[in-house]
Amino acid sequence: MQLIDIDKSLYRKRLNIVIGLSIVCLTFFSISYGAILIQLFGHALPATHPETGEPLSNFRFNFVGVILGLLTCISILQQLKNHPFCYEIHYVMKLKQIHNIIYRRLKNIKKAAENYETEGDINAFIVLNYYYTSLKQVYLLDNNTLTLSSLARDMEALQERMKALNVEVNTDQFERVMLIDYR
Repeated sequence: MQLIDIDKSLYRKRLNIVIGLSIVCLTFFSISYGAILIQLFGHALPATHPETGEPLSNFRFNFVGVILGLLTCISILQQLKNHPFCYEIHYVMKLKQIHNIIYRRLKNIKKAAENYETEGDINAFIVLNYYYTSLKQVYLLDNNTLTLSSLARDMEALQERMKALNVEVNTDQFERVMLIDYR
């Protein structure tokens, strides 16, 4: 996946709109489904507990309504993810998925980069360079400035290591299939 420049203000604006609409839709669908379920099946159950005489709540119908509302919202978001309005959001989501995969294999990737002299695995450097560069982009887009200093140290250490080994890579060389080697 190629890294592209994203307008931070546009991304944040669209993300906030999508989050807000998702909350509104989830609320609407949950209440609607709950009310429909209560209307359809509420009369089929006794109004009070047979042994204690306490009134029974409609919690189970409302809970199922929330689950159905959540599934409806997920379905709508899945259908809209390729819409031009959601382009930046979907791009960042895909980057975060790749980050998750790389993070789970990071120990093996770093080990391969350390053993470059013996194994000659340049893909480890390509993956690490892509990971750090794309992570910085996502951190800046999400205003996650707390970990930027740590990331900058990791990026600098990687650049120094590559310079010492006379290795040159760029983010355009990264392909997701490279991650298969580091399970």
